[in-house]
Amino acid sequence: MKIAIMGTGFGVPGTHAAPKSILDLAAPGFEPHLVLPRMSANSHNQINRTLNEVSTIETGLRAVEDGFDALFINTVGDYGLTSLRSALDIPVIGAGQATMHAAAQLGERFSIVTIWPESMRFLYANLLRLYGMEKHCVSVRCVSMNDELKTLRDDENFVTDMRRGERTQIDRIVAACEAAIEQDRADTIMLGCTCMAPAADEVASRCVAPVLNPLTTGYKATEMALSLDLRPSALAYQNTGGAGAGHFAAIADAVIALEDEEPTEQVISLLRHRAVGE
Repeated sequence: MKIAIMGTGFGVPGTHAAPKSILDLAAPGFEPHLVLPRMSANSHNQINRTLNEVSTIETGLRAVEDGFDALFINTVGDYGLTSLRSALDIPVIGAGQATMHAAAQLGERFSIVTIWPESMRFLYANLLRLYGMEKHCVSVRCVSMNDELKTLRDDENFVTDMRRGERTQIDRIVAACEAAIEQDRADTIMLGCTCMAPAADEVASRCVAPVLNPLTTGYKATEMALSLDLRPSALAYQNTGGAGAGHFAAIADAVIALEDEEPTEQVISLLRHRAVGE
């Protein structure tokens, strides 16, 4: 059974292979493959989060057309999760939701420790509220500083340092975990980004509380849903048909054109038509 890995990426360079930490634990009979988005987007603020939603929805719909049996949204932000569930009759699992529920099963009070700065706390606040997990999560600890976001365009930055296992970055993450345990009384730690997977094992080895890696926790939840034939509830995620799903490829085309050059009359016309549902 084929599982589409969508989101953060970081698979084997030059291939569509899934991230190594997924390949290492994939059960027999499951084929995880990286499905790359066509639109580039980030979620450093609320409005760009919406673009990321659109990008992930388009990626998921395309993956289903290519014959995938389940979708794993490989980002704690769970972009497009509810929309894809309302459009599809296959398992759609988000790393964020799956890992929050796993953390609540392992302990009574979990903390989210994220490499991202305070300015991105809204991502976690929105999801905790949406999933009704606020009573279980005692804190969100942000490791980096807001100013560090400016370095993401550089070849080397705080995220690449973490992924290489650079000591200073790992120590910062461990210190945030310790503060969550000692000061916030968390008994379980959830890492706040699937990009933190390369650091997960070392962080876990240095913490007294369980540390959940959302990349692997979310992926395994996807395998479980496929194994048990668990599909989105049509009562919760109603699909009444009509306009919507078919428009996302056209939106991606338009956004890509806007990124490449000044918008042409054709692109502007396309966006206007899609906006009014024509």
